[in-house]
Amino acid sequence: MNNALWRMDPDYLAAYTEDAGIMARIRRYYTDVEPMARYYRAGKRIAVQYRVPNRRKRSMRRILGVDVEVARE
Repeated sequence: MNNALWRMDPDYLAAYTEDAGIMARIRRYYTDVEPMARYYRAGKRIAVQYRVPNRRKRSMRRILGVDVEVARE
């Protein structure tokens, strides 16, 4: 499963996951984490991208098992 976490702006992070278990955990316990995009293949959801408030950074790093990616320019 692919997971990623990166900074969108000073107040929010973006999180991406393909793991259905992580999607369920975020939906159940983190009501302030909003889905930004849902990805489908053949009518089946394969991934979700979330908008994460800064205060949830530590929680998302732990759940996703990744660190915040540094922007490459």
